Amino acid sequence: MRLRLTSGSALALLMSGIIGAAPGAVIPQWQHDFSVSREVAWYFNLFFVGGLLGTFLGSRMRLRHPWFPLALVSEGLGLLLVAFTPLFGGILLAAPLLGLGLSVCNFHGNTLPGELYAKGRLVVLNRINAVFGVGAVLAPLLLTLLPWRVGYILFAGVALITAALLWKAPPPVLGAHSKAKGQVRLLPLILITFVAYVALEVVLATFSGIYLRHLGYDARLIGVLLSVHWVVFSIGRVTLSGFIAQRTINKLGILATLATLAVGVYFVPPLAVLFPLTGFLISPIFPTLYGFTQIRVGYFALAYVFYFASAGANLIPGAFALLPAAAIPLGILSIAGILVLLIQILGKQSQVAQHTPEAVLK
Repeated sequence: MRLRLTSGSALALLMSGIIGAAPGAVIPQWQHDFSVSREVAWYFNLFFVGGLLGTFLGSRMRLRHPWFPLALVSEGLGLLLVAFTPLFGGILLAAPLLGLGLSVCNFHGNTLPGELYAKGRLVVLNRINAVFGVGAVLAPLLLTLLPWRVGYILFAGVALITAALLWKAPPPVLGAHSKAKGQVRLLPLILITFVAYVALEVVLATFSGIYLRHLGYDARLIGVLLSVHWVVFSIGRVTLSGFIAQRTINKLGILATLATLAVGVYFVPPLAVLFPLTGFLISPIFPTLYGFTQIRVGYFALAYVFYFASAGANLIPGAFALLPAAAIPLGILSIAGILVLLIQILGKQSQVAQHTPEAVLK
């Protein structure tokens, strides 16, 4: 049972990676096939609406069955709608279905493994979230090598298989972790940090390809580079988890600072192909902060994490869709700088909390 549920949770996050990374590869094709431009911003806005609804339902319903597997069904239906629609309006109609399914899967896909493996939670969360990166590798690669409609059909099949694996998932363990007052006071700052991190992750994956196309790089090379981005992203979640095991928040600050410096490659066209380095450096931030929140603040806070993460994943990329391609590097640099500042403030504030993150996450 535990192996089946772990595999299902991993595949659910695989689908989240696929759905999150796919627009980076297909937006130029959508713009060409449907003769649209700024209308693409509506995809992110409607996806955000679905994500908010999914987070609300996922956190309010005290059962994972049947809602967790049904979220995968929602993803499958949305992917099939994208695959077969003759109009761009069909893609917009699919966006809230995909957002709803992805948000529920992110919520339970991250919380369920933490309950199944209470010992070594951070290692498990980083490894499970590395599968997210695998999905994000497959999406741009397959959508570059195959017709994008065929790719979406294949992804829908994976979503439906995953739904079967997660059938009869157990209810959440609501009382698994007590709340520490010192850490509860950190919640607003944690939530804002999640906004900045998720925005940076999505923008890197979605708009790096658009910027490289602006620079004149070949479309197939861009598809390969986007896949490489997610490969090193997944490697980072596995390999850097040991690095952040001690002095956790401080180590995250170091990684975020290095990532901000790595954004400089965007401003030098011949070096822009090195953009995956930024993804490698930021990769452990989400699961590490998520584990910290689950342990010290409590289950109730996880819904807020995904509300704010949805805002970062959709509203800010939606704004990026309105930017000229030449302005993308400056926008990425701004988000990365804000993330560094937030993590530094979080590190200082955590020192005056009742328990330090270092003690919590050992």
